Amino acid sequence: MNALAASICSRALAGSTGALEWSDARGQRVVYFEAGAVVMVQSNLDSGAEDALARLTGCLRERGGEMQWRDDVAPPQRDPADLSEAILAAGSPGPSANSYLKVVGCGAAWFGRLPIEPQLAEYLMGLDGTRTTEEVGSFAPGGPDAAERWLRVGFAVGALSDVGIESATYEVRSVKRPRSTASDDTDIAAMISEGLGLPPPPPRPAAPAPDAATVRFGPVLQRLRESKNHFETLGVTWQDPPDTLRRAYVALARELHPDLFLAGPDELRSMAEEFFNRVRDAWEVLSDDTRREAYIKREVHGEKSEDELAMDTVRIILDAESDFKRALLDFSAGRLGPAHETFTRCASTVPDQPEFAAYAAFTTFKINQTRDPKLAAEGLARLTATLETNEKVDTAWVLLGQAHQARGDIDAAREAFVKALRIRPSNPDALAWMKRLEREKPPPKEPGGGLFRKFFGGN
Repeated sequence: MNALAASICSRALAGSTGALEWSDARGQRVVYFEAGAVVMVQSNLDSGAEDALARLTGCLRERGGEMQWRDDVAPPQRDPADLSEAILAAGSPGPSANSYLKVVGCGAAWFGRLPIEPQLAEYLMGLDGTRTTEEVGSFAPGGPDAAERWLRVGFAVGALSDVGIESATYEVRSVKRPRSTASDDTDIAAMISEGLGLPPPPPRPAAPAPDAATVRFGPVLQRLRESKNHFETLGVTWQDPPDTLRRAYVALARELHPDLFLAGPDELRSMAEEFFNRVRDAWEVLSDDTRREAYIKREVHGEKSEDELAMDTVRIILDAESDFKRALLDFSAGRLGPAHETFTRCASTVPDQPEFAAYAAFTTFKINQTRDPKLAAEGLARLTATLETNEKVDTAWVLLGQAHQARGDIDAAREAFVKALRIRPSNPDALAWMKRLEREKPPPKEPGGGLFRKFFGGN
């Protein structure tokens, strides 16, 4: 496979989003990807009559040239092309009948994204290098013809690898046949320099060798490290049907199961165990319809759970109670303006707290008693209405008694204070106001007073 075709296939396999730009002396091609799907192909080498599939097939046949990948580049328009159809049309070689095929890297997840019959997709995800291509086709769901197509495409893309006959013995695992490292890329810069009689350009620095984790886990490594939710962990979207979620989970579980790493380095074994646990935790949530819907509401749409809403309510009540206590200090110190503002806010925040409503209503009455009789009357009416539905709030009866006393209705005030003391005999404010009323009580009038008493005395 040429370098451009290999890069296209690797981007599709990794589920990349962006644009792959290719150019040589003849022209330029650009292949746009979204989550590994080819959504548009631009080319100035094709005639206008060619469709997207023909342009993509042409890309797979290109030789030489230079390439550049650009992340997250959106296509100017959408004209999707089927990569599997293009691979078949380009004549990309498939595995031989005697190849021992194994799913590698994120190949299993890639199979899960393809429009394959679910049973066949799950069958292909389980290829472990212990059977030949011919045997795989013979036992494949749907027959060998359907399997042959996807085996060829998977082999061309790099989702399947021929691990050799050694893997079938179960004694030596994952022994791959030697592969040529020679590239059929042509160094365009060197050719131009030679044609112009210039000294050759300095050699390109060798790419750093990938670490063991990158080699073993492939593109799935970065995705698992950067995933922010269960859907990203499985490499799916929240809109995918449950069957797609299941196939993605099965593929990752087979790739990451800790038992596969028992003989490997401790670092890889620990990493595989961590990733496997994350995948399993994601599946436990997403496999249950009720939990999945709740998770989508919370993580995707930002809706809060019942527990979170309950905690928010508790926090609101606690904050209001704290503000109310500070307002009581202002109230006791005679700072009615600030106290009234806080009482009103607390009553609005927690409307079912009668004490908040009572203090807000009383301060409305008290502040407006001399400057706005109408507002004062409204405050007194709200205070009375609060007690009609919450008659056991002793502090509210004390406030009503103070309001009546301020209006000069001593009998109504005394009655209100008495009700407060019946509810809570130790209420200090009610006791203090009762004593105050007794001190201010006028002395009783003696019978026969006035001029008659003055002139005739007590007899």
